[in-house]
Amino acid sequence: MSGLGEAALPGEAGPNDLDAAGEAALDQALRSAWMPVCQSGELTDRPLPVRLSGETLVVARLGDTVAAFPDLCVHRGTALSLGWVDPGTSPAPDGSPATGEACLVCPYHGWSYGQSGEVKRIPAVHGRAIPRRARIERYAAIEHIGLVWVLLEPGPGGWENPAPLYPLPEAPWWGDPSLRTIPITTYDWQCSPARRIENFIDFSHFPWVHEGILGDRAKPLSPDHVVESSETTISFQIALEEPQTSVKGDVAPGAKVQRDPTTYTVHLPYSVTLDQQLPEGNRFVLFIAASPLSAKETRTFTWNARSYRLDPSNDTELADFQRLILDQDQPITESQRPEALPVDLSAELHIAGPDQASIEFRRHLGKIAARARAGESATK
Repeated sequence: MSGLGEAALPGEAGPNDLDAAGEAALDQALRSAWMPVCQSGELTDRPLPVRLSGETLVVARLGDTVAAFPDLCVHRGTALSLGWVDPGTSPAPDGSPATGEACLVCPYHGWSYGQSGEVKRIPAVHGRAIPRRARIERYAAIEHIGLVWVLLEPGPGGWENPAPLYPLPEAPWWGDPSLRTIPITTYDWQCSPARRIENFIDFSHFPWVHEGILGDRAKPLSPDHVVESSETTISFQIALEEPQTSVKGDVAPGAKVQRDPTTYTVHLPYSVTLDQQLPEGNRFVLFIAASPLSAKETRTFTWNARSYRLDPSNDTELADFQRLILDQDQPITESQRPEALPVDLSAELHIAGPDQASIEFRRHLGKIAARARAGESATK
């Protein structure tokens, strides 16, 4: 593929879809999308404070479920993440009966919040009826691919029956016994999640930003590929010639290797799976999920699965390799302006071929922004 493509796709994003009002509308619409807030392994028997879309939440294991609430006691505004989890199986120190369910306890006055967010115990007035207003909102939360995902706006069914804008990412590699799967390199960048995702699916920057590691400036031509798009995913396969690295197989270091096709799958809105076939039948999977801490700050969670060098002693080298790539990408991505991704396709110049996946990604965000601005439902 070659040539320039500058025009917006008909019927999609218009020139004002991501002005200040449109950007706010998009952010509001994506509150109905699952966003990761922490790794499952970070949740112990203590509550955990997390940030999402400019809000501070508390996540806790209450019994056999993961629950998410605003990190704010309704009584005096204390951070509930400073408290603890009461399993609810034993009487309180004052002799009042067990609540019968796991509760999140505020450390200031001991108010206990049950799994639905209702206050189950107020020690200072034991025996009195608890006010109906004594409750906090509960958000939908679920564990998937070793991450805790939260839905801020679950829809009419509430947190028990959420109606997300997009499904959770499919991950057939998760749990595959032939692969060693590990979490690596959670990091925060000063950029929007859309900018982070676009950087990850952009392969034509490899010779320039990752020269000698992922690309070669003497061979900058982007291979032909076909981008396929559905209502929930964007995918493409591409065969790239990479300088050989020790973390990706056993070919001699320094050799140039024509990989079998690498499959990129964007799980809308902000997750990507890279599935790469390596020499001698080896496989390398990299999964990222980006989450907005705020409008201009993004936390990215990363999982790697590999079918080679399975001994855990190799994990550090792999993590160091990913950190090298990230250290090169970070200043580039953080420098981009505007911080929000322009979904009006006339706002930046696009090259047909190398930029096609990015164009499709922006088209999807543009559809959400346009519907949100029109006051329509963000559902497809």
